Amino acid sequence: MKKKQTGTKRLDGKSKMFFYTKQMEIDVQAFIRDKNIESENELIRHAISNYIYADYAEDTLKLQGIKKIQDQIIEIKDMIDVTFKFLNLFHISMLAYHPDIDLTQVDAAYNSAKRRHEKFLISFQESLRRDPPFFERLLHKYFSEENKEEIKEEANGQG
Repeated sequence: MKKKQTGTKRLDGKSKMFFYTKQMEIDVQAFIRDKNIESENELIRHAISNYIYADYAEDTLKLQGIKKIQDQIIEIKDMIDVTFKFLNLFHISMLAYHPDIDLTQVDAAYNSAKRRHEKFLISFQESLRRDPPFFERLLHKYFSEENKEEIKEEANGQG
C-alpha cells in the first residue's frame, strides 16, 4: 500500500495521511484524466463533500416527492369537488324531471330530456365559472398535461 500525504496537519501537528491500494491509485489517475479534473486534491474534496452532503440531497428529494404528492392530492380533491357538484345538480334535475309517461310520448320525452340535459350541462359549467381560482386551476392542469403529451409525442417522432 502506498502512503499519501495531503499536506495539511492534524490537530496534533502531524501530517494527515491516507492509503491507496495499487489498483485504487490507477483508478484515481484514470478518473482524473477522463473527467478533466485539475488535481487529485480536487477529486478528494469533491468526493468528501458529496459523501457528507448526500443526506442533504436525499432530504431535498424527499421534500420534492412530498410536494408532488401534495399537488396530486389537490388535483384529486378538485376532481372530487367537480364530481360532487355534478351529482348535486344531477340529483336536483332528476327529482324535478322524473314523471311517469305514456308510451306514445317516449320520443317527445327523449327530446325533452336531451334539451334539459344540455341546460343542465350549461348550468354545471356556469357553476364552475363562478369559482374562478378553481376553474383556472383545472384549465392550467388540463393544458399543462396536454402540452406534456404533445412534447412526448414530438420526442417520440409521432408529432
